[in-house]
Amino acid sequence: MKTLKFSLVTLVGSALTAASAYAQVEINLSGAVAFRDTAYRSIRSLFGANLASQNPADAPATPTALKVTWTGKIPALYGDQNVTVRAFYNGAVAGVQDLTQNRNVNFLASSTAGDTNTVNLQSNIAFSSIFQQATQFTTPVLEDALFGATPINLVKSSSAPAGLTNITTHQLKTLAANGSAPAWFFTGNTNDTDPIYFINRDPTAGQRVTLFLESLFTGNPIQNQWDTTQQKFIHDPTGRNATQITTHLNNYGPAISYLISVDSFNVNGGQNVLSYNGSKAFKGTFSNTGNDFSPVISGQYSLWVYEHLLNRTTASANVRNFRTKLIESIDAELQVSAFSIPISRLRVERQADGAPVAPVE
Repeated sequence: MKTLKFSLVTLVGSALTAASAYAQVEINLSGAVAFRDTAYRSIRSLFGANLASQNPADAPATPTALKVTWTGKIPALYGDQNVTVRAFYNGAVAGVQDLTQNRNVNFLASSTAGDTNTVNLQSNIAFSSIFQQATQFTTPVLEDALFGATPINLVKSSSAPAGLTNITTHQLKTLAANGSAPAWFFTGNTNDTDPIYFINRDPTAGQRVTLFLESLFTGNPIQNQWDTTQQKFIHDPTGRNATQITTHLNNYGPAISYLISVDSFNVNGGQNVLSYNGSKAFKGTFSNTGNDFSPVISGQYSLWVYEHLLNRTTASANVRNFRTKLIESIDAELQVSAFSIPISRLRVERQADGAPVAPVE
């Protein structure tokens, strides 16, 4: 009987070992739209040549999708186990809410290119462009790792006056409080009489939170959207996502809105970025291959956000190991990024969203 018992234990142990070799590791990410280009390339880098499939099948140079699912192996982390990573960039505030309220997120179910089936699962990790304390979802407290910074650009529509080149904090507050302002208010040219409309991000966006904290705007903003039937701007009760804002600024106006670097380049090739309080986030011509972000790095430009990676304090070892490696991969990506800055290059810091920017001591 003793021998039989040993044999059964051995068989069970062997079966468990075999099962673990083929176990599936699943990591689900949600949160900030602002970092989807960096996240996309960094996650692909973790898989490397072991990436088996990806949905949708975007080329690495054009990471525009809000939902992506990858399948393959990450030997450095999980050996021979199959790994599925799902991402849905649903907004920074939404990502924090996903983790604190344990709510389900609608991911692409399969990494098979073109498969539109979805699955509702909890997120394990959230990208955020704001501190958890800047949201209404402050408990339970999440673990937070800072890994970079991304500028927010104020952007005018292609139909806005050529003389509209700068917007001040005061003008921004006036625009948000009223929903529009005459063009001369921004250009100083009394012949510019057309109204300039304000297009706002939706409440899930960390950029929206940061913009209003930075400009000290309080109250309820008045925002607009283009009505294609009436062919005019009408009141927008909710705000627009980044893709909708890009479409508005390229096709309708005159208007002003705001976008993070990678999205603002998609408005007239980045030529419509405005100075904010007399400075832009970059020096020279805005490019999609590389930019001089010294105004952000040295503190002359303050409209920027930290890049955060958040997880629950109860996160599993698989999740923690993935987060650690993802941050390493992101840091390598940011060294050559055209749109974000590795945190190691910043010579300034801030303690909260919209807080004063001060030299790193």
